[in-house]
Amino acid sequence: ARLQLIAAKEELVKRNEELEAEIQSLKRKLQASEASDTPAQGSGREHNQSGRVQITSVQKRKRQSEGHAGEDAEEHEAAEILCVMNSHEQGLSAELRDVREETSNINAELIKGFLDMGGVGRQNITVKYMGQLSERPFLLACLRKFLRKEAEAEASRLCKFWQEQLMNPEWYPFKCDTTGGISEETINDDDVKLQELRATWGEESYKALVKALVNSFLELKECGKLSDRTIVAQLWNFKEDRKATLSESVEYVCSKVKSLSNKNVRTST
Repeated sequence: ARLQLIAAKEELVKRNEELEAEIQSLKRKLQASEASDTPAQGSGREHNQSGRVQITSVQKRKRQSEGHAGEDAEEHEAAEILCVMNSHEQGLSAELRDVREETSNINAELIKGFLDMGGVGRQNITVKYMGQLSERPFLLACLRKFLRKEAEAEASRLCKFWQEQLMNPEWYPFKCDTTGGISEETINDDDVKLQELRATWGEESYKALVKALVNSFLELKECGKLSDRTIVAQLWNFKEDRKATLSESVEYVCSKVKSLSNKNVRTST
């Protein structure tokens, strides 16, 4: 239904533009006709010839006037149609806002339901916090330098530090490179913080940790949160590594509820 509304809106906008172009064309024709309405001037001929010219001019203006009336009616009709279409478009925009609001509310309720069910972790469909760093790449880096227990403590500290940097709107370790007329943002290896990271942890760990940072930046960008760096809860399909749709999220919850119900029935019997 939402896609149909969007398609209908795009069609209305296209028709509005075509109609507006037609109206402008009619206006230009009207202006050209008005410009040609100047009375004919005398040419030095006899009086009776001048009279005939005047009569002909009057007849011509009459025909033009009739033509103008037709164009005015056509323009008026077009304006009325445009007004109706604008009204329909406004109504459609209101419907789209309602759909977006309803979708947002459903999404929020689903996220709440998943969290109440303990839905954070490696399930097929669960909640992912967009912009939140995973501690795993930091742990792998620390295991190269420390024993397990010490590595876990250091990884937690390191992950927390870089999460704080990530949440700082003033920190943006990217630069714009242009190749063949195409601009692309790449990591700025000259960034002071990144240079310290490379010097401390070595090239291999540096690349892995920078990859994790870049992924979190991309998630924030995708959610429109680069300006305020706010972590966003998002229903996620971990099996396919993408955002989960509302329909598959609802289906997943229903399957879990059904599974729990069947389990309870077997237990009670």
